Amino acid sequence: MISVSIVPSPAKLTPDFVWQPAHAADVSWPVFPGADTFTLAVRLERLEADFTGDLLFWRGADGGPVLRLYTVVADGPCLLVCELSFDAKPAPLRLAVPVTAFGPAEAHEIVVRHLGHRLELLVDGVLVDEEWPHGRVLPTHNPAAIKAARKAGAAGVSRLSLWSRALDDAGVQAVSGGRAGLAAREDRYLGPVRPVGQYWRPRGFNVNVGDCMPFFHAGRFHLFYLIDRRHHASMWGCGGHQWAHASTTDLVHWEHHPLALAIDGHATGSICTGSVFFHAGVYRAFYAVRMADGSPSPLGVATSRDGIHFVKGAALATLGAPYDAQAGRDPVVFRDAATGLFHMLVTTALAGGDGCLAELVSRDLEQWEQRAPFLTPGSADHPECADYFEWRGWYYLLFSLRGVTYYRMSRHALGPWERPASDTFDGACAYVLKTAAFKDDRRLGAAFVPDGGWGGSVVFRELIQHPDGTLGTQWPAELIPATEEKLPLAAKAAPVDGPGILLGETPFGYLLDAKVKPGAGVAGFGLRVRDGIEVRFEPAQQRVAISLGSTNDAGAGETVSIDGVTGLDRPFAFRVVVRSDIVDVSVDGRRTLVARVVRGDSNCVAFFAHGGTAEFSGITARLLA
Repeated sequence: MISVSIVPSPAKLTPDFVWQPAHAADVSWPVFPGADTFTLAVRLERLEADFTGDLLFWRGADGGPVLRLYTVVADGPCLLVCELSFDAKPAPLRLAVPVTAFGPAEAHEIVVRHLGHRLELLVDGVLVDEEWPHGRVLPTHNPAAIKAARKAGAAGVSRLSLWSRALDDAGVQAVSGGRAGLAAREDRYLGPVRPVGQYWRPRGFNVNVGDCMPFFHAGRFHLFYLIDRRHHASMWGCGGHQWAHASTTDLVHWEHHPLALAIDGHATGSICTGSVFFHAGVYRAFYAVRMADGSPSPLGVATSRDGIHFVKGAALATLGAPYDAQAGRDPVVFRDAATGLFHMLVTTALAGGDGCLAELVSRDLEQWEQRAPFLTPGSADHPECADYFEWRGWYYLLFSLRGVTYYRMSRHALGPWERPASDTFDGACAYVLKTAAFKDDRRLGAAFVPDGGWGGSVVFRELIQHPDGTLGTQWPAELIPATEEKLPLAAKAAPVDGPGILLGETPFGYLLDAKVKPGAGVAGFGLRVRDGIEVRFEPAQQRVAISLGSTNDAGAGETVSIDGVTGLDRPFAFRVVVRSDIVDVSVDGRRTLVARVVRGDSNCVAFFAHGGTAEFSGITARLLA
């Protein structure tokens, strides 16, 4: 833990340095930043409509940038960017916010606050981005180059204020115009708060749901998840992840909680995926830490009496030989009822060898003894985000390889583990599914749908168990998106051989239900939901696929798919949700497949069949609420 100087706000917040355009060019500039923590406030009068370039540029002794505030357009909206350089890494840390989020034609207070272990960018008191640095800010004795607003109504900077300390929240609000209207500014700059549900993500720019860690106890379903910025690129690629938390008793009404595990010092590093385990009245959050310096990843635990407020303890263990200690992460803990021993499974690899799940055991959840690998799937890929549970007389072990979640099953708590004929749940776009119990002997899973990189939107699944113990998935009824009026159908259902238009142009959000009777020997059939995007059923291959509307390096269309889907040669029902760039399919309430697709200009819907016929009936389409 490091000490952070957060200074209570006095009645008058007197900066250590102030610059204004009227000051002489030879004004005495201070050493920047002058301390391990600082607060910099920049009054931005307005931005010219087409302006891109530097607003503030502070160079170091070598002429390189120490702090830059600038606007840029690159593969998206115009961004206001703050870059800050540290001695720990050659690349600067970068904070950003779309200019359109706060309005370029208005005056704004831009605040950069450095608390030692956290760097924040605020606009008018609203936190719009954050990073987690290591090391010290590179110092400079040079004056800053500033695009000055030298007269009323001019574009540029009209004031710069510097404190060689981190102001507290009240101080930041005071220099940003006060707390009045803060909630409205948050809604404007970050977007409204939306309830947790299917395909949900936190509000804000560059904010994503990462690995999900569901947990159930005392009638309450908890969704712990890694909150992500920049698709794992924060903290110089380590992720800068923390455990966020929401919970519900009915899957409809959700409550947001404080961060369960936060980065609270340089030694914390990026907090990895883990699991929550309840025993003897105590909630225990087991986790690992990815260290920015590449040192071995310690396995830690935080405890709580209420399941909301967690206190970190000392590190429990670090993996030793024959394991790769740096790769250790994603601990999951369970208890063997037969022996009373607690078991911890940890993602790692054998040194110089294949990925595996390391095993540690304990009698008290405090002292852990390392053992031989619990599972070695036979791949160089690390088996990530393991999950373990007992359900209706079967034991299940889940792990993910390159995001796809696999499972093994056994009649015994510690194996041997059987590989079912179809051993996956969803495709590669339901990233690292982990599960938890729910009321009435149900079992729910949560994963994320990537959006341009690591992290994206949450997706929920309900597990179903077949008589032979094998598993499938369906949409949880409570989390099916709400719908409004029916959409008109442009053509009646009929046998299809080739393409057949069903709907004309549709909104980018709807739920479609249909039944299909495949013709004998038909090669493939399905639904085109927009330009280049198909939901395709292939009976002979027992495959369901979604084309993504993009191509790979070889020019072939990219798809996500699931195999081992039986019964596609017989009549079945299916449901499809199309919501913005997400397509989600439920096959007969027993298998699911989700994908994020390229959103084209046309949203025309058509059924199709190749190499035979397929008869579609019972078709309804409803607009998503």
